[in-house]
Order: sequence, then C-alpha cells, then structure tokens
Amino acid sequence: MSGIPLGRTGEVRNGREAEASRLSLVDALSREERRVLLAELDAVLACRIRDIKLTGRLREIYRAASWRQRSRTIRSWLIWVSVFSVCTCVLDFLQDPKMFWTSITMRAVFIPAIYGVLIWVWSRPRSGFLEGITLPLAIAVMMLVAQSLGSAGGGPIHERYLTGGLFATSTAIVVFPMRFGWCFAATILDLGLYLGFSLTNPMVETRVPLTLTMFFTFVIGCLVPARQVMNLVLEHAFLLSLRNRLQAEELAAVNAQLAILADTDGLTGLANRRAVGSRLTADWTAQAAVKGAVGIVLIDVDHFKRFNDSLGHAAGDACLIAVAEAIRTTLPEGALAGRYGGEEFIAIVPDARPRSLVTLAERLRGAIADLRMPHPGLGEGRHVSVSIGVAIAPAEGPSSCTDALVQIADSALYDAKAAGRNRVVAAWSARGPEAAPADAAGARICAA
Repeated sequence: MSGIPLGRTGEVRNGREAEASRLSLVDALSREERRVLLAELDAVLACRIRDIKLTGRLREIYRAASWRQRSRTIRSWLIWVSVFSVCTCVLDFLQDPKMFWTSITMRAVFIPAIYGVLIWVWSRPRSGFLEGITLPLAIAVMMLVAQSLGSAGGGPIHERYLTGGLFATSTAIVVFPMRFGWCFAATILDLGLYLGFSLTNPMVETRVPLTLTMFFTFVIGCLVPARQVMNLVLEHAFLLSLRNRLQAEELAAVNAQLAILADTDGLTGLANRRAVGSRLTADWTAQAAVKGAVGIVLIDVDHFKRFNDSLGHAAGDACLIAVAEAIRTTLPEGALAGRYGGEEFIAIVPDARPRSLVTLAERLRGAIADLRMPHPGLGEGRHVSVSIGVAIAPAEGPSSCTDALVQIADSALYDAKAAGRNRVVAAWSARGPEAAPADAAGARICAA
C-alpha cells in the first residue's frame, strides 16, 4: 500500500485538517494507548524492512492514513485508461474498419462504465475486500475488451490485442498499491485469461499461446515482488514517520508537564514563587499598555508555627492545602493565587480598583474563617485565621516596580499583624487618610 509521511502538513492540500482526518485512529488514543502503540512501532521497526508485517491496529492505522493517496493513484489509473481507451477507437478503425462499432461499444461505453463504477468505489474508504477486488476486476474488464476486439479482427489481430491487453493490465499490477494476495491473484487471472483467450484463436497453434504464456509469466511475475518491495518501503517510511510523531507528542507532553511542575507549588497546587513573579511582570506590562492598575493581596496564616507545634507537620500541610483551596475558589476570573513562601500566600489582581480590592481581601479572610479549622495552639475554641495586606498601583514605569509593590503589600501585612491579626489592612489606609488613592488607581510607586 502507498504511505503518506506524517508531520508534513504544509505539503497536503487540506493542511492540518487532512492530517487529522487521516490519523483519526491515532488521535482517538489515550496517552497510555499511544505509549503502547509506540512500543509496537519500536518492535516492528527493529526488524529488517523485508520482514515488516503490519497486523491488527497498525494495519488499520496504515490503511486509514494511506487511503487518500491510494485512492488518488488508483482512480488516476482508471480515469486515464478510460480516456486512452476511447481515443484508441480511431486506431481500431484504421486497423480494420469492420471493428469500428465493436470498438465503440467496448472502448467508449463498456470500459468507461465499468471503470466508472470502480472509480466510485474508491471515492471513499471501503472494506479491504471491496478495495482489493478492484484490481482483478479492472484486469478482467480490459482482457475481455481485448478478446472482443481481437475476435472481431481475427487472425494476427487477435494475438496483437491480447498481448496489448496483457501489457496494459500488467501496469495495474505495478500501479495499484495492493497487498501480495491481491497482486498474486490478479497476476494469475491476467495470465489465465490471456492463455484461455489465445487458445480460442483457430489460426494459432496451441504451442504458441503456451510458450508465450510461459514467457509472460516470468516477465509479469517479476512485477509482483516489485510491487511488494514498494509496499514495504512505503510502510517502513510511514512507521518511521508515525513513530517520530508519537515521540514528538510524548516529548511535548512531558515538557508541558515539567513546565507545569516548575511553576506549581507541590503541596497546594497553586502557582509557586517563580510563576508568581513571571505572572506579576506579565500583568504589569499588560496593564501598562492600557493604563490600568495591578493589585496585590498578601495573606499570612496567623500563628502557623503554633499550629504546627500543636498538631504536627502533617496537620500543618492539611491546613495550608485547605487555605489554598479557599483562596483559589474565592478569587475572581483573571486573578492568580500563589504560595509565596511558608504559610504566606499571594493574589495578583490585574485591572484592580482600591475599594474592590479591599472587598476581595475581606472575602478571602471570611472564606478562610468559614473553614472553622480548630487552632489548638491558641487555646480552646479558637480557629485558624489570616492577616491580609493589600496594595495597588497604576502600572507605570518598568516592570521592576512590581518588587516595590509587593514590598508595600508586605508592609501592610505587617501592620495587620501588629494591629492584632485576623484583619485586612490596605497600604494606603496604613499611611493615613491623606494617602488614600482615588477609586481609579493606587499611588504611584516607581518613577518611569
């Protein structure tokens, strides 16, 4: 069968859509199933090319992936042979005028009609049997036409037409990308029809058709292994291309997973400090383009060391996970929650407003208080709480200004702790009423 290299979608008429349709069987596989398929490919490709044998799922994937090219090849042969057949009606007339109407009937009507049906068969994917049977049918039709025209001409013309038919059909054995069984059956049929039809010519001695059939058997017989070698080369190229594709996808998946792990806190699943820094820089740049503001909310679990000392590190981890989930579910869309270090969390809120930022901080504090996690380190009936510092600034100046913004939020967090914890302190309120920002944005923190 004819193969199609994968990963070269720029050379395919329909680009990526055509690639996806040809490899839909592969695309439907899960990641684990693709790994199993990759192992199958490695096992097959470990063999010599001449020993490659596609079975089961690999055979189905190859048939589906190569169908478009196989269909185009076979339909092209059928179409051009039909056109050539109609054109040769003139040659038949020049050969013998009495053959003209037989030629018109067989070449201009019979062949185009039957081959038209075969072209329709290859208009969409069919079963392996229905696709395979088109080769012997195409040969049988051509040899039947050669017999009809040869009989009409009689004498040496009969031999010429049968030989011409045998030559034309032998090209189908080479061109049609069929498996060995169909090629072998088509060759036997081709030679059998040639011999049988030749024996119907009363003007030829029996030994002549027998001798010629033996000769043509050696000649056409060489075409079958040649076709199979082409099949093996194409299948090998397909398998290599498919393996490369699967390996590239697996590598991309692993790299994506590593990228996520590199940006994710292993305990809470929130963004880690590295990812927070990258996101803060990106949000600052984006807001600078639209003259917006960036808000920072720093959250610290109150008396977390006492919690750990009272219940142990396992309980402390569970506490941090619960707090992280409360923060994650409370933040609005577009904001990012991260673990900034130890028991400290951070929320980045782009396009923020002072009042809404304080409201959000209060909601975060309330969401964590609603967890009602007992805090034995603080005494009976006490629960886990958080202190929160809030800062906001217009995105003006270089992205390095974000460090100053975080420091301002950290100072507000320190003020919240100093004021008794379990509260929200905004940086501008900590500096006094005269420092309160306008509702549109916070105080400028960095010179451009």
